[in-house]
Amino acid sequence: MISFALDEEEKMIKDTAESFGKVLREGMRKWEKEGVPYEIISKYEETGFGMIDVPEDIGGSGLGFFKKVLTLENLAYGCAGTTLYLELPSLIKHIFVQADPQIKQKYKDEKNLSFFIDFDGVFEIKEDGSISGKANAVLGKNIRTFLLLMKDGKVFVFDDFQITPKKPLALDAVGVNEVEINSKPQEVFELKDQGKYFISVVRLYLSAIQSGIIRASFDYSSKYAMERVAFGKKIAHHQGMAFILSDFSIAVSACQLYTYKAAWSLDTKQEDFFRVCADCFAFVSETAEKFTVWGVQILGGHGFVKDHPVEKWMREAKAISLLFGGKHYAEMDAEQII
Repeated sequence: MISFALDEEEKMIKDTAESFGKVLREGMRKWEKEGVPYEIISKYEETGFGMIDVPEDIGGSGLGFFKKVLTLENLAYGCAGTTLYLELPSLIKHIFVQADPQIKQKYKDEKNLSFFIDFDGVFEIKEDGSISGKANAVLGKNIRTFLLLMKDGKVFVFDDFQITPKKPLALDAVGVNEVEINSKPQEVFELKDQGKYFISVVRLYLSAIQSGIIRASFDYSSKYAMERVAFGKKIAHHQGMAFILSDFSIAVSACQLYTYKAAWSLDTKQEDFFRVCADCFAFVSETAEKFTVWGVQILGGHGFVKDHPVEKWMREAKAISLLFGGKHYAEMDAEQII
């Protein structure tokens, strides 16, 4: 008989991630202002979650993307911004999976990296080999090395660039920057599949985080709807609200299952993983944007103040849907237009 239940290792990962997610939930407002403290970073490194999916030849455990998704969605249930901050180093390691051994070894232990995928062609390669352009949303803090991934799969590595921290409307904990380049790269290497593997990994990470956000918003707003009384009964028992909560619950399950499918496609390579991950990110982002707004509206005026976390989840869902080409380019890739 086929069983779809989690095995013992997967249950342990899920339970541990849930516990750590509760810690992130407790500190999310503080870290949104002050940044993630070293104590949390150190505790997270001890869990080994960051390296679960990273191949062994670049320092990881090589346990696959399904276990990573279990981790990400439960951490993001606590705080998506902090999750992105903690996971950014392991996400970037995947850009070196297809690189030459020398490149893998060189950047194996480097942590102060960030990257940008130039979907829109904002960077120009000049005749002398220098590159100029400006990236408006680069994640991370204390960035020392910047990786620029072009649509043809070439990766340019820079240590000479100008970086300006920006005040975002969301994802404050991870840090958002403007990076301007007008120099020659210190190194260039090429990804075999035009970066499709790495782009798919990025979209899977973001989809899993979005899945955690929408579930958090549903749990919080549905609990509020079961406690808030209007016109003599709980607002969840009014027909219109009941329909909304029903659709909300279905959306949570749909996002979770689609993210699991995308993780499976990357783990097994039995499907067109690039299209599946693109379609997953487009669907989950669109769904998360829509229903985290409902999460705010279920609370009415209370939903817009920081006494409740639903407004944070609404901001984060929108911001994540715009990252790294956003759902727009994901939709185009899913339709195999480009």
